[in-house]
Amino acid sequence: MNEAETRAELIDPALKEAGWGVVPDSRIRREYQITWAACRCCG
Repeated sequence: MNEAETRAELIDPALKEAGWGVVPDSRIRREYQITWAACRCCG
């Protein structure tokens, strides 16, 4: 099983069951790139 199959068969159904992408104003992004400036470490 590759990453795309894992997402399609396991992750996406779990997200949908939890209400992601179903509840108004919620959405699921396939890919979301972050930058180092967006990463903030604490601790």
